Amino acid sequence: MSQKPRKLQRVSKACDFCNRRSIKCGSSEDPLGRCQNCVDFDVPCTFDRPAKRRGVKAGTRVSSRDTPIAKPVADQPVPMGRGNLPERTSGSSGSRGSFHAESVSRPSLTGDPWSSFNTGWSTAEGYDDDGALRNSWKAFAISCDQQIRNLVQVYFEIVYPIFPLFHKQSFIESINNQEHLLSQSLFASTMAVCSLVSGRARDGALYTNRWHREELSEPPSEAFYAAAKDSLPRDLAAAKGFNYMRACAILAIASIQNGQIKNMQKYSGMYHTLTTMEGFHDEKLWPKDISTIEIEERRRLFWSIYTLDIYSTIVWGGVIRYREAHSLVRYPSEVDDEFITHHGYGIHPASQEASLRQGQVPIVSRQPVSWMHGWNFTTDLYRILEHVVDGTRRKMSSANGTQEVWSLFSPASMSEPTVMERVLSMYAALPARFRETPPTTGDESHDLFGFQSANIQATLQLLRMVLLSSEEVGVDRKCDVAGELLSVFSKVPVEYLRAISSPLLHHLGGIGYILGSVMEGSLSDVSYQRVRTLLLDMASLLHRLEVGLHRAAGASERLRSQVDRIDGYMRTSRLVNPSAIPPNECAKWYFYPG
Repeated sequence: MSQKPRKLQRVSKACDFCNRRSIKCGSSEDPLGRCQNCVDFDVPCTFDRPAKRRGVKAGTRVSSRDTPIAKPVADQPVPMGRGNLPERTSGSSGSRGSFHAESVSRPSLTGDPWSSFNTGWSTAEGYDDDGALRNSWKAFAISCDQQIRNLVQVYFEIVYPIFPLFHKQSFIESINNQEHLLSQSLFASTMAVCSLVSGRARDGALYTNRWHREELSEPPSEAFYAAAKDSLPRDLAAAKGFNYMRACAILAIASIQNGQIKNMQKYSGMYHTLTTMEGFHDEKLWPKDISTIEIEERRRLFWSIYTLDIYSTIVWGGVIRYREAHSLVRYPSEVDDEFITHHGYGIHPASQEASLRQGQVPIVSRQPVSWMHGWNFTTDLYRILEHVVDGTRRKMSSANGTQEVWSLFSPASMSEPTVMERVLSMYAALPARFRETPPTTGDESHDLFGFQSANIQATLQLLRMVLLSSEEVGVDRKCDVAGELLSVFSKVPVEYLRAISSPLLHHLGGIGYILGSVMEGSLSDVSYQRVRTLLLDMASLLHRLEVGLHRAAGASERLRSQVDRIDGYMRTSRLVNPSAIPPNECAKWYFYPG
C-alpha cells in the first residue's frame, strides 16, 4: 500500500527584512531562494528572529502583566583580532556618538567586512533595535561598498560647500575602513549622506567630468534613505550621540531634495528633540573628551540647521525652534579641514597666524582667506533674518486676540533702508572672492568660494524681500528688488544653482511669493503689468532649474498660480469699485508657498 504524500505547508511568516518594514513578503525566481524584496535590495533573506509562542509558559503561575520579564542580554562574540570596546562616559547627558575620537581605541574592519555580522553596534552609541534588520542593511552596505565611497566623495563636491557637516579627511578614512559597519549612529549618518547625494546627482547637480549621473544611480536614493531611517532607534531616548543628531539633520535636507516636506518637518523635529536632550545649544554641556574635529563638526551642524530652521520658517511657515539669543555655540573656526586634527589645529607656513576674528576664532588656510569666512557671513544674514521674521510675525499676531506685550521689551524695529544699509556695509567689507561668482572649474579649493558667493547672493535677496514684506512700501520698490534678484541670478553660473538644487528652488520661490503680496494694496495697471512680468520671468528661471529633477519642487508652477490669482484680482478690481471691497477679500495673500 502506497504511503499518502505529506501535505506541504507554505511558510506562514515573512522574512526578517519584510517583517521589520511591514511589507508583503512575495516569492521570486531568485536561485538563492530570496523573496522579491530581498532580491530588489540585494540583501540576505533570513528567518533568524526568534519565534514568539502565544499563551502562558508551562509552570508559570503569575501573569506576565503582573510581573514583567526582563529579556536576557546575550553575549555577543567579538571578531578575531579585536579587543573589547571600552564603554565611555562623559559629563554630557549623552554618550559619545562621533567616530573620530574612538578611532584610536577601536580598530577598523581591515579584514572581512562580513565579520561585522558577528557583533552588534557599538554599545556607546545607542540601542540596537533589531539584529535581523541590522544585518540586512549591513549586507546592503557591503554589497554597494564602492558606490558608498563614490557618493561620499561626491558629497564633498556638491553638498559640503553649503552643509559642511563632516570633516573631510577623517570621514573618508572612516568609510574606507568601513567603520560605519561597526557603529549604528555612523551607519545612519552615512546612509543619509548617500541618500542626499544620490538624489542630488539624479537631479543634475553634478558639474564636473569626474562623475556621471548613471554611475551614481544605483542603488537609488530611496534605498539609502530607508537604510538611514531604519537605523535610527525607535526610542529616541536611546539615540544618544552626535551622529544620530547629524543623521536626522541630513534626512531633513534629503527630504527637501525629494519634495517630501512633511518628512522634512518630521526629521527636523527629531533633530531638535535630540539636541534638546543632549544640551547641544551650549558648548559647556558638550562632552569634555571630544576631539577638535568633533568640536568643529558640532559647530558646523548647529549653525547649519539653525539657518535651515530660519529658511524653512520663511518658505513653509511654522515656528523658529532655536533662537540666536539661546545659542551658546561658537561659529566654526575658519580653518581648512586639512589643518584640523584630533588634537588641535595645524598651522600652514603661509597662513596669517596672528590674524584672529572676534572670539579668538583661529584662521588657517592655504588661501589668503578661508572659505568658511563666507559661510559664517551667510549665518550672520540668517541671524538678521530671524529678527526680521519676528517683526513680521508680531504684526500678524495682533489678529489672535491677545494683548500686545513685546513692545514693553523691544524698541521700535528699524526700517528697511536702515537695516539694508548696515547689511550692505557688511557685505562690502567681505573679501572680493565672496562678492564674485566665477564659473566652476572642478577645483574644490576654487569652487568652494563660488558656492559661498552664490549662497550669499540668494540670502541677501531673501533678506531684502522679507524686510519689504514687513513694511508698507510701494509696489515699485518690491519690483525693483525682484528685478535686481533676477539680474543677480542671471550672472551666477548655473552649475552652482543646480548643485544647491531643490533648497534653492524653494528659496527663490519664497521670494516670488513675497513679491506676490502686492495684492494687499492698491495695484495700478502699470504696476500690475510689471509685477506680472517679473513673476513670470522668475517662474521661467525656476522652471529651467527644475528641468531634470526626479521630483519637481513645483516652485515655478506655484508662481504661475500666483500670477493667475493676481490676474483674477485685477479682473475683480476692474469690475467692482476697489474701495467697496477690501483687497484681502478679493484675493488671498499666500506669504508661504506650500
